[in-house]
Amino acid sequence: MANKTYRDKNRDLDSLLRDIEAWFSGQGYQTQTNKADGTWLLQAAKTEMWRKAVGASRAFNVMIQGQPNDFSVDLSTGEWASNLAAGGVAAVLTGGASLLISGVAAGWSKKIEGDLWNFIDQKVMFGEKPKSPQQLAVMQSHSSLEEKLKQLKDAYDQGFIDEIAYNAKKLEIEGQMRASKQGAEIEEKLMKLKSLLDAGILSKGEFEMKKAELMRESSNSELETQISKLNAALAAGILSQEEYESKKATIEKQSDLVTKIKQLENARDAGIITYEEFENKKLALLV
Repeated sequence: MANKTYRDKNRDLDSLLRDIEAWFSGQGYQTQTNKADGTWLLQAAKTEMWRKAVGASRAFNVMIQGQPNDFSVDLSTGEWASNLAAGGVAAVLTGGASLLISGVAAGWSKKIEGDLWNFIDQKVMFGEKPKSPQQLAVMQSHSSLEEKLKQLKDAYDQGFIDEIAYNAKKLEIEGQMRASKQGAEIEEKLMKLKSLLDAGILSKGEFEMKKAELMRESSNSELETQISKLNAALAAGILSQEEYESKKATIEKQSDLVTKIKQLENARDAGIITYEEFENKKLALLV
């Protein structure tokens, strides 16, 4: 069994296994995978006819074990598991593991092994880092919303809803997807800012200024979500064009007001203006 250990690379191991699977698939292999706690498994094999022709009846095994910053990759050959999803590690290891194959298959195996190690090394060096909690939340949200879009399209194709209702609901869901992504990005930036503040890299004033900028982005995201809902209502015929324009103007005005008040709050918290100045300026905005 050939083995390599990688440390301090901070790699997304789910993504690494998917990349290896895609590498095999791109070369005409059939694959199967399984995942357990801290272990990722993949088997890849050519068609039965091809394997018999070159005397290579065994499959390639790839096993990744560990954590993003400390993991190993094992390459071997073994019997093709009839059900890797059910058998897991045992299904691979009980089939035997070896890279010592004779005849034509030996040269084939060594070449594939060398090419695969080159591919894995490149992916470990330059591949994808683990997803942050915010990124994972966005992915889960998008997956759920994409499923809703699919169900909506199916409902339209089957004649359960008309084109107006379909377009209106589609606009609303797409707006939710954009808002989800923007909200997560802003939250992640806020966390990074807080870490810079805690580390003493940013002063309190600098932190508040950057935070205010992000809050403006957040307000813009909320504004886009609300306008997206208005667009959906207009498309569905719930609102007339005049009603739409009126409500849109009101929402934009309220959003602008909220943004300015947040800026004042940040200036007050950073000591740029006094509490009394804050109250006076806030009152002037509300009048």
